Amino acid sequence: MPSQDKEIDKIFLIGAGGFLGAVCRFLLCELVEGQLGILSVNVLGSFMLGMIMYDAGHLGFIGPKGKIAFGTGFMGAFTTFSTFAVQSFSMPFLPALGNISANLLLTLTGVFFGRSVIKALSRRES
Repeated sequence: MPSQDKEIDKIFLIGAGGFLGAVCRFLLCELVEGQLGILSVNVLGSFMLGMIMYDAGHLGFIGPKGKIAFGTGFMGAFTTFSTFAVQSFSMPFLPALGNISANLLLTLTGVFFGRSVIKALSRRES
C-alpha cells in the first residue's frame, strides 16, 4: 500500500502546515486588529503563496512536500477569505466596497510581487 502511505504523508503535511498557518494568522490578527488584520494576513499570504508557487519553475528551492505543507496547508489556514467576506458583508456599503477593493487589489499585487521576487532571485542564481 505505498500509494496509501503517500496520501497519509500528504494529509499529515497539510495538517501540520495548516496548524502552523492558523496559529500564525491568530497571532498576526492579535497584533493588527479588525479589517486591517485580515487584510494583512491575506496580502502577506498572497505574497508568500506567489513565491511558493513560482519557486518550483524558477529556483526549485521548495520541493513537492514543501509546496504541499506550505502552499496548501500553511497558506490555506493562514489566509482567510471567509472572514474577509463576513467582515465585508457586515459593513456599510462604502466601507465594504473599500475593503473588497483593497483585498482584491492588494492580494493580486502580493502574488505579482512574490512571483517577481522569485524571478529576480532566479536570474541571480543563473
